Amino acid sequence: MNILIVGLGEVGSHLAKVLSTEGHSISVIDTDVQRLRRVADLLDVQSVHGDGSRPDVLDRADAHQMDLLMAVSSDDKVNMLTCLFGKRMGAKKTVLRLRDTSAFRRSQTFFRRNLQHDLLLSLDDLAADEIVKTVRQTHGLSVENFAEGRVQLRRFQLGEDGALVGKLVKDLKLPAGVLITAIDRDHEVLVPGGADDLRAGDEIFVLGEPKPLAAFEKRVGGHQPATRNVVVYGGGGIAVKVCQALRREHVDVRVLVEDRAEAEHLSEELKGVVVLHADPTDLNFLREEHVGEADAFLGISTEDERNLMSCQLSRNLGTRRTVALVQKPDYVSLYQQLGIDVAVSPRLLCANRILAFVRSRSISTIATIEEGKAEVLELELQPGSALVGKPLKEAGFPRGCVVAAITREDGQVLIPRGDDALAAHDQMVLFVLKDVVAEVLGLAGIVPE
Repeated sequence: MNILIVGLGEVGSHLAKVLSTEGHSISVIDTDVQRLRRVADLLDVQSVHGDGSRPDVLDRADAHQMDLLMAVSSDDKVNMLTCLFGKRMGAKKTVLRLRDTSAFRRSQTFFRRNLQHDLLLSLDDLAADEIVKTVRQTHGLSVENFAEGRVQLRRFQLGEDGALVGKLVKDLKLPAGVLITAIDRDHEVLVPGGADDLRAGDEIFVLGEPKPLAAFEKRVGGHQPATRNVVVYGGGGIAVKVCQALRREHVDVRVLVEDRAEAEHLSEELKGVVVLHADPTDLNFLREEHVGEADAFLGISTEDERNLMSCQLSRNLGTRRTVALVQKPDYVSLYQQLGIDVAVSPRLLCANRILAFVRSRSISTIATIEEGKAEVLELELQPGSALVGKPLKEAGFPRGCVVAAITREDGQVLIPRGDDALAAHDQMVLFVLKDVVAEVLGLAGIVPE
């Protein structure tokens, strides 16, 4: 592929390194000459000095010939203009990285239509999702979030004495808002019908809303108790998103904030969360607050060193699990060597998400299962599609495809049934076996990559 990367911060530099070694033709744009020289000295890339949001700079970088343009600088406005101009000039696909996505949440369809981006990523959103997934993992082997956490895909393994073993899928009394999308049996993935049975050793992929999923999780069984008490250090955007998500999961949350004014602000913004003005490295305070009895301690401030130290102290006091936010991707392995259970790097998450996007066969792929044997796709149903107005059971999706969730233009999220009709601009999340990906994309009017 011909790929243009605009912005050579840690995300852009990491992407340039990995993608160039995979054989792609890489061009880079940045306003910093030193960054361009460092990348050009190490990699076989075409470098262009300038502002990537200017059409003349994009023209010098041959944006019109690009299969993929990635706007990943640290400036949201530059990235938005880069995507818009790049797409208008002829770039086939665009990736838009944003710091602040609050406006996009209120008007997703408007921004998608006008900026024409194919993938939108926010470091804060990615990091918050990953942290919440880490805290929420109990019986489930893994958790993926869609529709801003309102829909989750969890994977469970069935033990020999599991409550579901030996039952047919049609006989399962699933909670409303829960759907079994696939079974991984001996590393073969299948989309089950009602006559398929569940067996010991199966890994089942279950999609639904968090609350009914939690009820389903209890039926699956397991030995690890659920997380109910979490202490958070940090008051930035990621911490706020994490606290709000955990409260939706009915987890008790206490937040430690060092700045008094910030603590007062958070106490008003975060309903149901205890906000404490305190030093997270004050051992006496941590003992007084019984931090060692917490199920998890999250060091997710903007200061890596404070995150590391507070996590280590809480772990020494007995906290079951520690999670630290790491701004520098190279430090992730170091944190784990120092005893942190999970180190989360927003920049590394962003880079890996884009790499998965590039490597997938479809630009609509948002997750891959069992090394590509199945994919999770997100598609927007266009107004002219033949599927608009059809009940799901009459849409003609092939066996091996499940429409797992739908987000409507008004923000409503539903786990659809056969009688639910499809509407223009529906955002569909589909679980699809690799053999029918091209057929599904064609049905939705999308030309496979």
